[in-house]
Amino acid sequence: MRFTAVAVVATSVLAVSAHESQAFFGVPALTHIRDILAQFEAPIVSTLVQRFALPVKPQLYQGHNPPLQAYLGARELDAILHGRYNYGTLEYPFTFSTIAADRATSQNTFPAGRFHQDSFVGNPNLIAFYIQTLVPSMNSSTTPYFYHLSNSTQQTVPDPNREDGALSLDVTLLQLLSNRAHVGKIVAEAKFTGDPVTYTKLIKARNADSIRMLLANTTQEASVLAQADTAAIQLSNAWIASGALVPSTFQDTIRTAAMKTFRNLIDITTEIEVQYLLERLH
Repeated sequence: MRFTAVAVVATSVLAVSAHESQAFFGVPALTHIRDILAQFEAPIVSTLVQRFALPVKPQLYQGHNPPLQAYLGARELDAILHGRYNYGTLEYPFTFSTIAADRATSQNTFPAGRFHQDSFVGNPNLIAFYIQTLVPSMNSSTTPYFYHLSNSTQQTVPDPNREDGALSLDVTLLQLLSNRAHVGKIVAEAKFTGDPVTYTKLIKARNADSIRMLLANTTQEASVLAQADTAAIQLSNAWIASGALVPSTFQDTIRTAAMKTFRNLIDITTEIEVQYLLERLH
């Protein structure tokens, strides 16, 4: 299940190797980028609602190679075969190395795959947040609130370490969060393009703190959180209105989870922007 994807190259270019693709792509305006980011809110919150309706089994997230990691690896191997992480996309795997890319030149400052050029990926921060913060706040009951998502119908032989229903939603949510966070690379490029003199000075000075302050937009952050809260209210209301067997605290739980998720997304996205800009002149 996958709701939204963002790419900066045409489909016909995705299969071209890094050394062959040199098409020029203009930088989108910030208003356009914000419209793109807004498209992630409902899918993320919708997946949160579904995941929070299933019980949590801690063993899925524990150990050296937890079941979540193995399940992610299998899904990402399939994604690689289908071109999900091809040169020029804004999707990055959690379990495989990212793709090397061309360097920008004076003739073409924004080549296809520009967002694979920098080396920073926010996925380790995302999965740490997911396991350490979100998972502990999920349904601790042994009974799913929404029986259609029950794992009991997913396996011929039940395996407590292979809960396909829960893991499928975990992976879908992580992929959505990752794709949304890495749109920050487009945000950073757009802001750099809008004020190259100031950003170039800070980049050359390796002044990450000042870059972070220049990138900050508290008004926009508040808007993102408000929209996420609205989505949480509307989607949880839909479940309650449809007669789903959820506790009276379900909506409050979803709203809290949505706020934590998008607050963390803002912070990780900002860090992705900062790290992208620090490598922007290389």
